[in-house]
Amino acid sequence: MSDLTLPGRMKTSRVLRGIALALTGVGLLAGVSVASMHIVGLVYYVPRLDRLFSRLHRDPVLIEALRRQNAALAGKDQAWALARDRQWNAERIRGGGPLQGAFTNRPASLHLRGIVAASGGLVTHAFLIDAEGRLAAAPFLSYNFWQFDKPKFHYTFPLGAGARDVSWLEMSWDGTHPVCWRAETMMDPLTNATIGVLALEINYLEVGRFGCIEQPVHTPEERVTNRVKANG
Repeated sequence: MSDLTLPGRMKTSRVLRGIALALTGVGLLAGVSVASMHIVGLVYYVPRLDRLFSRLHRDPVLIEALRRQNAALAGKDQAWALARDRQWNAERIRGGGPLQGAFTNRPASLHLRGIVAASGGLVTHAFLIDAEGRLAAAPFLSYNFWQFDKPKFHYTFPLGAGARDVSWLEMSWDGTHPVCWRAETMMDPLTNATIGVLALEINYLEVGRFGCIEQPVHTPEERVTNRVKANG
């Protein structure tokens, strides 16, 4: 009886081996696909992002927007900015309002919207932040007008030229894909003065891990609250 059942067992064994090999092949292909995404990000999308930042550091629309807002709001204190932030959030909860509507239709905000569209999915949102941590332009609705206590501002503007902050991974503003935020100090090319910060929301599915290496490494509290705790 055992001799008669042996061919069936051998056939079953071959089937199981075939399934195991197929699953191994699928796993290898998936691993290669993931690795390829990161390699393509490193050799193509990250250099493309670097070139975009280099160009935007010299962008006359963005530079002029920062100059104008820094001058126009020079007499406004933190209490004014926080009141503005409360109005901003109230409008966000309602789905919009006159403050956010006027803000997102500013020339610099429309310019950023065009930059996002022209990036072909590499960049999906952007903030232009003035010298006091107040939002100066944004292409779409956002959570806060007051950016002073955010890592985007805290780890860039006070440190001057060349400073950069790259966030932890999170979901995009519209919830469709994973992203990181890369923020860099903006300088006035005429005076070499620090005038603000440019932050771009970067599509992780394009740049991969090499384009979203956290810099600096943020604290667990900063990742949860998206705020930097004040010293003292």
